[in-house]
Amino acid sequence: MKSLYTIFRLTCIAILVTTINICFAQGFEINKIEPPNWWAGMKTNKINLMVYGKNLTEVQAQFSSPGSKVVKINKAENTDYIFIDAEIGDIADETNKIIFTSGNDKVEFAFPVCKRENADGRYGGFSQKDVIYLIMPDRFSDGDITNNTIEGLVDKYNPESRIGRHGGDIKGILNHLDYIKDLGCNTIWMTPLTENNMGISYHGYAVTDHYKIDARFGSNKDYFDLVKEAHQKGLKIILDHVANHIGINHPWMKNLPFPDWINGDAKNFHTTSHHNSSYYDINSDEQTREYSNTGWFVKEMPDLNPRNPFLAKYLIQNTIWWIESSGLDGIREDTYPYGDQKFLAEWAKTILEEYPDFNIVGEVWIGDPAFRAPFQKGSRFPKEFDSNLPAVTDFGFQEACRDVFANDKSIRLIYELIAKDNLYADPANLVTFVDNHDIERLIFSTNGNLGKTKQALALLLTTRGIPQILYGTEIGLMGGKDHGALRQDFPGGFPNDNRNAFNKDERTEQENDIFNFTKKVLEIRNNFTSIQDGKLIHYPPKDEVYYYFRVKDRQKILVVINNNKNSVKFNPEFISYQFENKVALIDLMNGDEIKITDGFEISLEANGVRIFEVKAHP
Repeated sequence: MKSLYTIFRLTCIAILVTTINICFAQGFEINKIEPPNWWAGMKTNKINLMVYGKNLTEVQAQFSSPGSKVVKINKAENTDYIFIDAEIGDIADETNKIIFTSGNDKVEFAFPVCKRENADGRYGGFSQKDVIYLIMPDRFSDGDITNNTIEGLVDKYNPESRIGRHGGDIKGILNHLDYIKDLGCNTIWMTPLTENNMGISYHGYAVTDHYKIDARFGSNKDYFDLVKEAHQKGLKIILDHVANHIGINHPWMKNLPFPDWINGDAKNFHTTSHHNSSYYDINSDEQTREYSNTGWFVKEMPDLNPRNPFLAKYLIQNTIWWIESSGLDGIREDTYPYGDQKFLAEWAKTILEEYPDFNIVGEVWIGDPAFRAPFQKGSRFPKEFDSNLPAVTDFGFQEACRDVFANDKSIRLIYELIAKDNLYADPANLVTFVDNHDIERLIFSTNGNLGKTKQALALLLTTRGIPQILYGTEIGLMGGKDHGALRQDFPGGFPNDNRNAFNKDERTEQENDIFNFTKKVLEIRNNFTSIQDGKLIHYPPKDEVYYYFRVKDRQKILVVINNNKNSVKFNPEFISYQFENKVALIDLMNGDEIKITDGFEISLEANGVRIFEVKAHP
């Protein structure tokens, strides 16, 4: 028989355990809700709230506002999270709260249901009529030196390091909106601005907070103000979004809601094979596709798994939240082929249903159009489902330009690349470029050859597609081979710079030469709708001279590019039908006039380009 002491001792232990269980059953914390708010009257009104806290297993919830309701509370495998299915009504209530209860405990957490702003001037999309100016914010301009060092962010201000933070920010971009507009670009794509609390963070592609602008760039309000002021100046804004991966320092990585929130884990993962073309290769096996899609981009960037339905909903809502909060005009989706394609199709579909005039371009780093075209919406290629992705990046165009203008290959490569446009559902909705933040700068590749550089820029700005110019290309910023070098600072954007290349009086003669050329071609493009979105009619190159027309209504523009190291005279008699009832060619770069007569010729300097308006009788 047990002693009274033993019985008493066991009874005390039982009471203590029961008391602890009751406390844990009822005591809970709510630390954060994402998204932090929503809007009344959205098409996307059935949302899923990710709730962060402690001991959430038995928590119940309801809205304080009668216009919205909690439909279901979903438990995560980690008791620090719940996911609330909610339906947001048509009644805005900025004071709305979510009331959480468990036993006798109660917590109220603000969740505003906001009124939508007037859509005028918002969500405008982008198209062939636009020209994109690509900025890496950390390397463009430091408009606010007080945010260069932020307590708690591990990557410190270090402008001497090519991979360090240099201090560029939203205020710096805001200060130079007029420069971008004066150049002739009307759309700005900034590499990601969301928080990247990483050891190397300047590039922005390793997010550690999906709903917060990195404090070294500014605040959420600063970003919203930038979009608003850009719109007031007639400029559009494209958001660089990353659904494929996060930074290893993201709080999720220390406390995952579900084991399958990411592909693999920090100790057991594989890097992607980069076999981007395998997804639409009918002879590819499932393992090859899987290995490419589920691999980590690099070891510092865990690969997200949107096959988890709560994560899929989270990523879709996060994109819509940024669009609705700011009124921006388009999305550039990073590393598109690396993500789960079924999820991305649903992601794009939901965004475009909410914003019908919007545009989304996926970064599809594949050169061959036969492998790139299937990623575009409405593709003619057989596949299981439609991608719903309107636009793709034209890496094939970039590669052909690099081969021709930097590597002395035949200009026929460009003709043959564009001749494959029949592979695309919408070749007009390709984002074209000759360099970007990941690729050697154009003038570096041409080894400083101004003629070749100008030819490539003229081609970019006058052929089909939506042209994108990398910051500094317009002044011949040289860059270098590695990322740190090619992503160099824009001279004049930083406090200790010894000159200001935003100002023509402080640019070098060569910088002004390239700038003036680029600005003039952009002026021509912006003045002629036929160049923006007219029909492209091109011809097989003749003796390394490539020529094409852009035609719309009564406008006809002729572009002639000489890929010879010597000057030539180009006789266009074999396309004489294009000049019927026309009287002259007006050189739009210098105003020179060439009469259209029998046997007329066009003179072209070595590595030269000419842009003509084909004039009819008055």
